[in-house]
Amino acid sequence: IVGIKVTTLESSGFWGSEYESSSEGSGVIYTADGYVITNKHVVQGVRKITVVTDSGDSYDDVSIAGTDPMNDIAYLKINGASKLTAANLGDSKTIATGQPVLAIGNALGVYQNSVSQGIISGTGRSVNASDANGTNQEVLSDMIQTDAAINPGNSGGPLVNAAGDVIGINTAVSTDANGLGFAIPISSTKGMLNNIIKNNKAERAYVGVNYLPVTSDVAKEYNLPVKHGAYVYAQND
Repeated sequence: IVGIKVTTLESSGFWGSEYESSSEGSGVIYTADGYVITNKHVVQGVRKITVVTDSGDSYDDVSIAGTDPMNDIAYLKINGASKLTAANLGDSKTIATGQPVLAIGNALGVYQNSVSQGIISGTGRSVNASDANGTNQEVLSDMIQTDAAINPGNSGGPLVNAAGDVIGINTAVSTDANGLGFAIPISSTKGMLNNIIKNNKAERAYVGVNYLPVTSDVAKEYNLPVKHGAYVYAQND
């Protein structure tokens, strides 16, 4: 697990002046030669990225290898790295509600590799996510819900099971509730990352389908015989 320090160039709005701003996040080492998984919002629009390992080693030569347009996921490459300890990625398709999990990350950008304990509170959740300013909004689907504490700086860190396997990437937390955090299933990140490593391209296969996650309200509105799943509709419906 790594801490990620980013520097962005901000505009003050006063005489058009600009200044540097810094923030913190977390990441998961995927390969010994320096591929790292994190959240896209952690590194969006940055001018400099520094990765700090648990042993205290700092790497400044870090590039964005690719981003996932359908998930809040970014793939970084620590250039020139070798012999890093990679995390073991599990299978998020086998998880179940009630399963114990740990959330690990650079809490508040100060407490590196802090660990919080909880359970999987639900799966297949949809979330309307935005940054602290309420901008850069996006809808994330098929999320893992957990009550393990996720704090600022934890974004991009792992959600792990009792065996220590990474099953999700911590991404969002509700500010209006207690113990309501969300992680992107790790299985949805593997395909693109493997393609980046193999072909040096960030590509994702997709099907052009319009759908709504089925909830009780959606089932009632469309008179559906089921109360879970996905409702596929034509664009002109």
